[in-house]
Amino acid sequence: MLRLLSIVAGVVLFVFASASAEAEKPLTEDAAKRFLASLESTDRLGEELRESGKMDRLQIDTTPKAGEEFKPYSRSVAKLKELYPGDYKKLSAAVKPHGFSAKSWGETGDRVVTAHLAVKLQEENPDEMAQFKNMDKSMLDMMPPEMRDRINGTIAMMEAIDNTPEADKKAIAPIKDDLDAYMEKDAEKRGKS
Repeated sequence: MLRLLSIVAGVVLFVFASASAEAEKPLTEDAAKRFLASLESTDRLGEELRESGKMDRLQIDTTPKAGEEFKPYSRSVAKLKELYPGDYKKLSAAVKPHGFSAKSWGETGDRVVTAHLAVKLQEENPDEMAQFKNMDKSMLDMMPPEMRDRINGTIAMMEAIDNTPEADKKAIAPIKDDLDAYMEKDAEKRGKS
């Protein structure tokens, strides 16, 4: 009986260690490039979602709240699957040629966008992270609830940026200019709509 418990405990530890190691794998340059290449396909789906009014609901539901992680792509994919399964299938089909499942695409997107934001912050305003860390968080209690929620979302994003692995930042370096161009084009497009 003791031997059986030891075997079961060993299997459980192996499974958890494997899952943990998988989750902590660094972002690769290849995955970052494939994610960037997939954006043209996923943008078409995004346009359809915007035109149908579905995007509004997805954006509201994916904003992090206090204590939640900043995972914009993963949250969007999960909400898409929950709320609009037909569109989730379209996303799956759009990212498959790039080597992703919808879920892995979302996870990779989270890593790419967080690494990109971390690099941009380091380049453009390296003191901003220090200011954020020194912010008196007790001030949040004095803010109206809707403002507090927005600030908490920003805090979650800044914590994710601060915790970005160096390997992830290195992986996006070869596509940083392309990411910058994409983000600028996307911001312009959203400003017009």
